[in-house]
Amino acid sequence: SNLTIDSVAVANKVATIKLKGTLSSGGTCDDPRIIAQLEQTALQFSTVTSVQVYVNNKKIQDALSTK
Repeated sequence: SNLTIDSVAVANKVATIKLKGTLSSGGTCDDPRIIAQLEQTALQFSTVTSVQVYVNNKKIQDALSTK
């Protein structure tokens, strides 16, 4: 993947991570790993209890489903 961070914000313990660029996946089985890695990275902070990840303003699940 060729992604850069567009923005990161935490409000009410929800981390919103916005990425931009090209998201590459090895296939359907690889998608959950990509999502988990990003979510778990944010969840390591005590101020975060849930995570929302966007790629080019689309939820990451939607961005991956178009691959």
